[in-house]
Amino acid sequence: MNRKEFLFSLSASVLAAICPGLLLKPEEKSLIIRPPGAIEETLFSQFCVRCGQCLKVCSANCLKPVKIIKSIRNWATPEIIPRQSGCIRCQSCSKVCPTGAIREVKNEEIKIGTAQINTQQCLVWTHQKECLVCLEFCPVQAVHKDQQDRPVVKPEMCVGCGLCEQNCPVTTQEAAIRVSVSGEKRYHIKENRYY
Repeated sequence: MNRKEFLFSLSASVLAAICPGLLLKPEEKSLIIRPPGAIEETLFSQFCVRCGQCLKVCSANCLKPVKIIKSIRNWATPEIIPRQSGCIRCQSCSKVCPTGAIREVKNEEIKIGTAQINTQQCLVWTHQKECLVCLEFCPVQAVHKDQQDRPVVKPEMCVGCGLCEQNCPVTTQEAAIRVSVSGEKRYHIKENRYY
């Protein structure tokens, strides 16, 4: 933790002591991409004890702690940043999670997020260049070619692992294909199932 993060953390702690309800307000929509088997977002930060075991065992090194600047409520919980490293779906994180915030699931039930192609940035869509890296790196064949040989994502097949985003050759900070989590399935504890 650097000095800036420490001071921010200290300020947040003081603020939380003065206004305890501040941290308990549910976030409207979380943009945090969680590992496979993560429970529903509204409970995740309560179950996760921020022990860091999932971060240590991640063989793809794709799990990173959420920075306090991004979210006080979710600070130090695990997130996937696909542009840095995609998930290989090994589920090592679920095997070491002591609280059940991350649970082991069947491979066919894994749904981390859904990739979408930004046609304004994609080399094939905008420059008619030959590039199908996203298709090559997709482990579930969710990316295919349309009639004009342009990449297209089948959302129902995409698991949101982020390997396409990680390997996208577009040189800007944002890839031409990105994973998002809006409307994704999460494990609901009361129902004991995914939906």
